[in-house]
Amino acid sequence: MPAKKIVLGVVAALGVMLFLFPLVTNMLQKTQGVEELTGSLRTSFEPTALSQTRTDMDTIQAMADQLQTETLPALPGALAMTPDQFQSYMGENFPQVTSGISQLDTILPKFQALVTGLETQAPNFRSADQIPTNFLPSTTVPFLFYVPGAVLFLVAGGALIVRGDQRRTSLARAALLTATTVGAVFIIAPLLLSVPQKAHATDELTGAFATVFTDEGAAAVRADMNVIQEMSDQLQEQTLPALAAALKMDPAQFQNFMSQNYPDVATGVGALNTVLPRFQGLVGGIEGNVGSFPLASSIPTSHTATTTLTLGFLVPGAVLVAAGVLGLALREPNRSPQPRPRESSLAVS
Repeated sequence: MPAKKIVLGVVAALGVMLFLFPLVTNMLQKTQGVEELTGSLRTSFEPTALSQTRTDMDTIQAMADQLQTETLPALPGALAMTPDQFQSYMGENFPQVTSGISQLDTILPKFQALVTGLETQAPNFRSADQIPTNFLPSTTVPFLFYVPGAVLFLVAGGALIVRGDQRRTSLARAALLTATTVGAVFIIAPLLLSVPQKAHATDELTGAFATVFTDEGAAAVRADMNVIQEMSDQLQEQTLPALAAALKMDPAQFQNFMSQNYPDVATGVGALNTVLPRFQGLVGGIEGNVGSFPLASSIPTSHTATTTLTLGFLVPGAVLVAAGVLGLALREPNRSPQPRPRESSLAVS
């Protein structure tokens, strides 16, 4: 069966390729990176968490805006100082607050972009988080190549080397039926599970945060977070009590004064101890996934988009279906038994 042997050889070779594909692309480690990344960030992308993050960001932004445009310009007059004297007083006594306020116009837009990115990419995250399905982890993806590849190689290879026409024919038929079935599954399953759409969502997601989940990006976010945290600590522990004393107010009077005149600042300051820990958690999530993010974004390889993974199913699937159907259509050559020589008896006279 020369033609059928060629078909079986193609099936066996394709089985080897499918088995080696996850090994060559290091897919097991990469999908483990996906699990670490999605597991760490899943909570941040939940609707309630996104809503809370947006509220926190708006609170801090409103505080910063009113602090810069209304509160700080009014304080020199309230303290009987010129603006230059007030600036000198703040810089000498509260350097972290002075430095932090001067950087707000640079730092807050970065956090605004980060929060907006979370909101925009939430649908893509939820879609990518369901590869291959919403109940199977992404670490199962390599086995979708390992198992079929091994089975195809064993049955097709066995059909090529087994002895005996009857056994070879049976095993060849089983191998071709297996190839057709596996090929059909490779074509139909990704489409039913919306793998192309999920892969596209993954590319959108990783592209949006590519500059954030790097050593440089994480270090920049951490540096900005440290500035805000140090400003907040000194503002609450030293600056506001000192201003209250300078204005000859007790803490309750000062709080009432701020609430009446600068409500956004009063609200923001009151929320700092709950808002900043949540942002610290977000920054920590970025730092903790600097290693896993490039793994997740390099499936199947670092030079190809995740959407090409779909072709890793569809192309082999089409070849397997074609090979299986062709092999099953090929007829075995007729092997009529060779006539045995007739025995003759010699009459001895």
